[in-house]
Amino acid sequence: YITIYRHLKANPEFQVYPIFKYFENWCQDENRHGDFFSALLKAQPQFLNDWKAKLWSRFFCLS
Repeated sequence: YITIYRHLKANPEFQVYPIFKYFENWCQDENRHGDFFSALLKAQPQFLNDWKAKLWSRFFCLS
């Protein structure tokens, strides 16, 4: 998301909707969510090393 934000900041002609004015705050919020889930999963490694975790990872990467 932050890459999209930087692109829109450098190329404002692509900001076709007014909601993009608020995109930076949303990107920062998503970044905090990622940090939280990363810490949570590192504290619970048993959730990372089974077949279900690999299946969920593949699902999120493809979606």
